[in-house]
Amino acid sequence: MTPLLLAAHDALDHVLPHRFGKPIKHWDIDFSAPLNLFTIKPHDTYFTNQMLMTLVAVVILLLVFPMLGRRYAAMLAAGPERTVPRGFSNLLEAMMQFIRNDVARPVLADKTDRFMPFLWTVFFYILTCNLLGMIPLDSIVYLVSGQKLQHIGGTATANIMITAGLAFCAFFMIHFSGAKEVFHGLVDGTYGHHHHDEDPAMESGHGHTHHEHGHAHGHGHHHAAGMSPAAAAILAPLLYIWNFAPHVFKPAHTRGLGDILLWLLDVVMWAILLALELIGAIIKPFALAIRLFANMVAGHVVLASILGLIFVFKGSIAANYGLGVVASLGAAALSCLELFVCFLQAYVFTFLTTLFIGASVSPEH
Repeated sequence: MTPLLLAAHDALDHVLPHRFGKPIKHWDIDFSAPLNLFTIKPHDTYFTNQMLMTLVAVVILLLVFPMLGRRYAAMLAAGPERTVPRGFSNLLEAMMQFIRNDVARPVLADKTDRFMPFLWTVFFYILTCNLLGMIPLDSIVYLVSGQKLQHIGGTATANIMITAGLAFCAFFMIHFSGAKEVFHGLVDGTYGHHHHDEDPAMESGHGHTHHEHGHAHGHGHHHAAGMSPAAAAILAPLLYIWNFAPHVFKPAHTRGLGDILLWLLDVVMWAILLALELIGAIIKPFALAIRLFANMVAGHVVLASILGLIFVFKGSIAANYGLGVVASLGAAALSCLELFVCFLQAYVFTFLTTLFIGASVSPEH
């Protein structure tokens, strides 16, 4: 890898977007947000090398996992004694089982399998993009083509727009799943029952009411009648937002002026906490995008810096060879660290997304 990086005119080409051809589309937009928080000016959209690598990653996943599924189907058809995976299939199954059993199940419990297609897709897509970024395809193609083709390769996850797209998908899944959980609770007539079972005020002050709720929770046919799907679809997002922030002063009942005042105080405090929670909801995917982007860029920048020492400290032939050996060994060691980071960042993104989804779909949210 090191000689190929040295053969390129810039070792940072892996993390820089390079445009191919003419613009795909021109956006004639001139927009300024209130208070000039951000502006959008007329601009062009180009097809870049990093967009190409995202397509390469997708093609690899669409080839590998259907093939793996067909292989498992053939093993199951051959009998239980032939269902032991080997080689590459065993490696993929081990990673899939780790994500399912050690990452998702402790957080999502009985809802685990509902989200596994999304979580597996996120993990393996990010991992594939990261690993492709470790291969200097642009340098290989540049040399093989006789220095005619450039920038055919790169690190897709070193582009903040691509990691932001992944974070947006996670953001959508987190809050859509939370609203969907409320929707099903409303349709089934089970919405809020779990919350009442764990309400200390209900448990300590009104034992009979708590017993009735617990009985309803334990026997599905005693649940309140659910509402129509159309009404639930309208009410679910509103209730999801209503429960997005805690209700610290909410009274158990409304029986007098004191309870009404508590309701008013609760609404004021809820509005303040909701603003903070909304900021946190935006910061979480932003942090996911920045973390993945920064870690993928940092490794290549440090690697380029180490290799650049060879050209910075020019001297005698012996000194150049000595520094070249040291820099090459350092680059090789750093490449091993980068390989670990490729797996680590795919895991971290998936793990944090799982935590956010678990918080969104939990009954007490």
